[in-house]
Amino acid sequence: MQSISTCLLLLTILIFLCCTTPVMGEDIEKISYYDIYLDVNGAAIFFDDEYMGDISKGELTVQVVSAKSRPYRRVTAQMDGYRNATTALPKTAGELQHVSLFLTLTPLTQKTGSLSVSSSPSGAELFVDGTEHGITPQTITGVAPGTHTIRLVCPGYETWSESAVVSADDTCEMDASLKKERAFGTLSVHSDPSGADIYMDGWHYGRTPMTAGGISAGPHTIEIKKNGYRDITRPVTITDSSVTPVTVSLISAEEPVDMPGTLSIISSPAGAMVCIDSVNRGVTPVTVTNLTPDVHQVKLTYAGQQNYQGSVVLSSGETRTLDITMQPLPVPEFAPVSLIPAVLSVLAATLFVTCRCRRNKK
Repeated sequence: MQSISTCLLLLTILIFLCCTTPVMGEDIEKISYYDIYLDVNGAAIFFDDEYMGDISKGELTVQVVSAKSRPYRRVTAQMDGYRNATTALPKTAGELQHVSLFLTLTPLTQKTGSLSVSSSPSGAELFVDGTEHGITPQTITGVAPGTHTIRLVCPGYETWSESAVVSADDTCEMDASLKKERAFGTLSVHSDPSGADIYMDGWHYGRTPMTAGGISAGPHTIEIKKNGYRDITRPVTITDSSVTPVTVSLISAEEPVDMPGTLSIISSPAGAMVCIDSVNRGVTPVTVTNLTPDVHQVKLTYAGQQNYQGSVVLSSGETRTLDITMQPLPVPEFAPVSLIPAVLSVLAATLFVTCRCRRNKK
């Protein structure tokens, strides 16, 4: 009985040893790591042509799970524009251990082109793919072939942007015509009496008193209309970022209309230069129309003649003629010259010369 128990105990120990002893020729499955370091982000890493991931922030950690002591033989880094980098994989250092590998990618030699950019006006800041490259006109060399975004920035002008296609061993020329930025101002219109309709460039803007903003800077034409009053049309220039005031006094439709007058001027001698209210109107004889009913200052000038200055009053619709005789400039008077002092001077000089000559002979 005791021998049977002993046999069972030995059998149990034998079975336990068989189950716990590894089979000869097989390795225990293990986990190891490879830390790949590369200075080109985005490069793809392969272990024996098996993709393992991309380099990010200069590194990539690859986990290897295998029952073999050396599951892979080589590592390869690939990136467009670079030559492949391949090296042998060392053995892992052991369970959960890290092995560091350093790879270097060599750029392929690439042909480049040039980019020449000019602008009107010149002096605009030049940006190529977001990078500043000075001011226009500018020629940039060593530009990679392909499509690039060109942007020009100039104060007072709209930003200009366009794509440029650069070819190897060639120059891409671009000439940009910059547009001025649109400027806006404000118009303020008052009328006496108020309540008049305001039209600008044919569009109704409201009634007086009125203030309107967002009007493009530059020349415009406004019309002011009110029942029972004469329409008023007036040019106005809107100034950038400021208020342009307009104040008008409306005239009743029942009041008589002032008609422009006409002034004809003739002179003796003819050809005198005519200025009316300091404005050159030509030479005599001349007829000046569309003069307002008012007092006007008239001035005539002619070489060798005294200037003429006068005023004339024109009534509504009146035509007047001025016949002006100009006066010559006075001739300067010269005092008569006495001959006695001159004769005495000549005699004295002659006598002096004669005396000197006689002395020299002695």
